[in-house]
Amino acid sequence: MKTLLINAKVRISRNNFSYSVGFDSATGKIIFTGNKQEADKIKLSFDEIIDCSEKLIMPSFYEGHCHFAEGAYVNSLINLRQAATKNDFINSIREYSKLHGVSFIAGGFFAESNFKEDIDLNTEFLDSICNNIPVVISRFDSHAAIANSKAIELSGLMSKESEFTSDEIIKSDGKFTGELKERAREFVLGSLPRPDLQRRLKVAKDLMERFNSYGITSISDITLVSDLEIFKEFLNSDNLTLDVDARLNISEFENIEKYKKEFEGFENRIKFKSFKAFYDGSLSSKTAYMHLDYKGVSHNGIKTDIVLDGEFHRACTEIDKNGYQLSVHAIGDKAVTELLDFNEYLIRTNGTKDRRFRIEHAQHISEIDFDRFRDLKVIASVQPSHLFSDARTADLILDDPSLEHNYDLLFNNGSTVCFGTDFPIVSENPFETIYFAMTRKAEGFENGFYREKCISLDDCIDAYTINNAFAAYSEDIKGTLEPGKDADLIILNNNLYDTNPDDIRNCRVQTTYFKGEKIYSC
Repeated sequence: MKTLLINAKVRISRNNFSYSVGFDSATGKIIFTGNKQEADKIKLSFDEIIDCSEKLIMPSFYEGHCHFAEGAYVNSLINLRQAATKNDFINSIREYSKLHGVSFIAGGFFAESNFKEDIDLNTEFLDSICNNIPVVISRFDSHAAIANSKAIELSGLMSKESEFTSDEIIKSDGKFTGELKERAREFVLGSLPRPDLQRRLKVAKDLMERFNSYGITSISDITLVSDLEIFKEFLNSDNLTLDVDARLNISEFENIEKYKKEFEGFENRIKFKSFKAFYDGSLSSKTAYMHLDYKGVSHNGIKTDIVLDGEFHRACTEIDKNGYQLSVHAIGDKAVTELLDFNEYLIRTNGTKDRRFRIEHAQHISEIDFDRFRDLKVIASVQPSHLFSDARTADLILDDPSLEHNYDLLFNNGSTVCFGTDFPIVSENPFETIYFAMTRKAEGFENGFYREKCISLDDCIDAYTINNAFAAYSEDIKGTLEPGKDADLIILNNNLYDTNPDDIRNCRVQTTYFKGEKIYSC
């Protein structure tokens, strides 16, 4: 079917609007954009014409960093994101434990920045709430968790304590606190039962529908091998209403041809172009690798084991040599510096090419490194919504909190910045992301956290559309509304350009089109 949307404010690209846009669901492509006179001349060639009553139409959102399938599952577990008091934890955990069939409790994603009272989260506290089944509740950054005695016992963690560092199994006065970071957290969580395929498919389908309702039709996904069966099921049943840029762990490079063959015939729906690695930890866990020590301690974070043992350097050099993209998690400013240094090494070793090296999060950047992003053509893949917690955390534990989410300088110097959420760390809602980027308002900083670093609406939209498409080598077919590109677009209930930034988080999508097909309408 050929559809023509008229009487609209169609954002073709930055500072370029038109009256109408037309597309063909048979090809999935945009076939027309133009003013009223031009639309009147060709409207008879369309099967349906929709008057949009001057609403804003723009490219659909491209989610730049998420954990889709695994995130859908963990997001379906206990939710402690708003927990602010001891009773919030007590009541939520006890009520969840009463649900039918519950044999363990995981999830959580609590944030200390929400706490309204002193809460000593430790094994003893969790045991007092629930001691008959394993309980492992994660901090919102997914780099740390608190476990009860049952979880520790069943996992066998203490018998393998020597395999972990003192930064991963946290003790106080020689006594285990129940706090687990990085590999220790993953070890204990890995001992819990996994859901069956049908449960994972259901929660993934529910999440996909929510993504579509927020106008998201493409994702750069941090993909686990176990996630691939979810995408395969959706593709085989023709139910995948997202295009997927899958980013497997660097350890899977040796298997990449196998995965490509498994998804043969679906290359236009899921691609394997990039690999993901971790360089450091997170801010709230004090494992982000910083140039300076955290406030009041002789500790500046950690580098991951694969960095320390040389595997990162070896594997990533080989991956880059073979023409694949690298996406590397780095939150601390020293981690960012060292990754920029590594990018220079790749240029010297493997030559200058269109590598589009991505630093995921780039949450803290030293002053000397901003121009290096531009000069080295390194992409900053960032998540402004994390400010909801990171603002207060940075203020408490860093001597210079102004480093936190300092992305305006990257926009201003011509670097490529793309937006995502890191779902399930925060909500999948793009308008939340834009709100935090434009206002920098967070708990304790109601007037804005270093407000001078706010980002403009047009920069935000570009970061969520064309920049994300570029960061995934898809700018020729996505990110702007031009003839020949995919007909992935949204009609908004609100004109973002007429909306106060304080209210932008409440904006909503009226209709979402994916390759010319209507996949959501309210």
